[in-house]
Amino acid sequence: MLKNSKSIMLLNGACAITGTSLLAIKHGVPDELVWWIVSFLVVSAARMVLLRKLKREGFASARPRATIRLMALSAFFQGMVWALLPVFIRSLDLLSSDSAITLLLTGLICGAAIRQNGSSLVSFSFSAPIIISLAWTFITLGGYVGIITTIELTLLVATVGHRMVDSERRFLRIEVSKLENEAVNRSLTLANEDIRQKNLRLETLANGDPVTGLFNRIYFNGKMAGEIITAGVNKQGLALILIDIDRFKLINDAFGHRSGDQFLTIIGQRLRQAAGNSAIVSRISADEFAILMRGDDAAARSEALTTRILQDCREPIFLGSKSTIPSLSSGLAYFPDHANDADSLFTAASMALMEAKQAGRRQWRIFNPRIRDRIDRQRRIEQDLENAIRTGKVEAWFQPQLDLTTGAVVGFEALARWFHPELGAVSPPEIFGAAHAIQLSEQLTARIAEDACRLLQKLPDLGLPEATVAINISPRDFTLFAVSDMLDRMIETYDLPPHRLEVEITEEAMLDPEVAGEELHKLERAGYKLAVDDFGMGHTSLTYLIDLKIDRLKIDRSFVADVANNRTNHALIAAMVSLGTALNMEILVEGVETREELETLRRMGCDIGQGYFFSRPIPADMITNWLTQFRNKNPQASRAVA
Repeated sequence: MLKNSKSIMLLNGACAITGTSLLAIKHGVPDELVWWIVSFLVVSAARMVLLRKLKREGFASARPRATIRLMALSAFFQGMVWALLPVFIRSLDLLSSDSAITLLLTGLICGAAIRQNGSSLVSFSFSAPIIISLAWTFITLGGYVGIITTIELTLLVATVGHRMVDSERRFLRIEVSKLENEAVNRSLTLANEDIRQKNLRLETLANGDPVTGLFNRIYFNGKMAGEIITAGVNKQGLALILIDIDRFKLINDAFGHRSGDQFLTIIGQRLRQAAGNSAIVSRISADEFAILMRGDDAAARSEALTTRILQDCREPIFLGSKSTIPSLSSGLAYFPDHANDADSLFTAASMALMEAKQAGRRQWRIFNPRIRDRIDRQRRIEQDLENAIRTGKVEAWFQPQLDLTTGAVVGFEALARWFHPELGAVSPPEIFGAAHAIQLSEQLTARIAEDACRLLQKLPDLGLPEATVAINISPRDFTLFAVSDMLDRMIETYDLPPHRLEVEITEEAMLDPEVAGEELHKLERAGYKLAVDDFGMGHTSLTYLIDLKIDRLKIDRSFVADVANNRTNHALIAAMVSLGTALNMEILVEGVETREELETLRRMGCDIGQGYFFSRPIPADMITNWLTQFRNKNPQASRAVA
């Protein structure tokens, strides 16, 4: 309505100029015409000011009904000005010589009906004064022509009125439809925005880690695969950094899972801040993070970043009233140097991370093909170990133990041996590590214990009725199975006295009485001999040594080496010999390799020796020949009672 008002006012102005020009030509410029022109200008200016004010202040949207009333009032005054034209100038003959003015006024009436579409009140307010003025003028003139003209004007008014009402109805229908469409569009817009926001939230949930706010593993894997394709096309490099929190379970246990989540969040923030916006940072598992760096210098930047991260992340993290210092380990791998696809790159970085953790934690390592070879070897060992145990490919070899005073053979130590058809000799640490990893520790220990029992059955026939055979029990074995029950079954099966089977444990097993203590006491009560292997390498409690009634202390090779010339080693062994004498324990020295070492250890009072000077570990079926050769070379030993 306000938009049409401007064009209507322009039409009014044009009509005013036309009308006054016609009147001036025919009647001159009487004072009445001047006053009419002044009235027209005043009313038109007032309408223009009102129109601008309504538009500027948005009055139509805020108060539409009041706007219509104001527009109708201003239109009424404009119509009154036009209605006064025949009144002011009485000399007008609207039916003959000045019929052009009649036509002009009639046109204004019709124009108002058409242009003020949708507002009959405004149109009627403008047209009514003009219609009344014309009707009055025609009736005043009288005569046949005046009556006919009045009738025609009445018909015109009816037609125009009908037109205005019809126009307003159509306008209202259009406006209602427009409003409905706007409401629908607004509703659709709101619905689309709601859907967009929900999609954003779902995308965030799908791609993000809820604890740290970093990307999750699913998003990271997809992103890394895409970046590798892009890097391959552009001949660029990528660096993958894997970061693991050392012993994160201890933090959860000590502070609780909520504080553990807070710890992870802080670590994630530190990583994101250190990596910057050019890198992709993700949490890919409970305590593991990944950073992907792009560009030709990605390798150099990743190494500098990893060094900085491992250093900066040592800043304490406060969890409530307590603090903890993070410990991180990291592994790096590069594309295309170390891998050609995402899975291989991730595997390479994981291998490097494993290498870093094995190196002592708080370390970082770059992938090296040798790491893959070692892990492939470990995987093959784990794959074939169960069958090797079952078929006897893993077996015990035995290293003799001699009385240093008499030279007699007093026992043997059982050592695991396995010659893989493709990998060659598999070392004992590899064997026991693989057994622990795939939960075959009990089967492996039972295999070695069974071979030891078979040898114990044969030793009386070889002239060694009281010789012992020692087997090694790992500290973690005590947490995995009942060692005493397994050994009891072996002793019963082979009908052997328990004191002839010696159980070697490390000092580490004695440091945690809650785990191994009860089993060790069972072994001691059953009559098995107990020996502490690698004595002096740990922190054995003297109280526990006495409480367990340890029979033998085995001194590690590291103290025996060059004992004749090394004063420190000499003093340490002397102290341990004195301790053994005081506690009524035998002292066995391992790693005797030279005659000079043997003579020195004998003079120091060591009881038993074991090492390459006497014999390397040998298979059970070679012990008979070895004993024969040993006795032939040492006739005094053959006369000694074992």
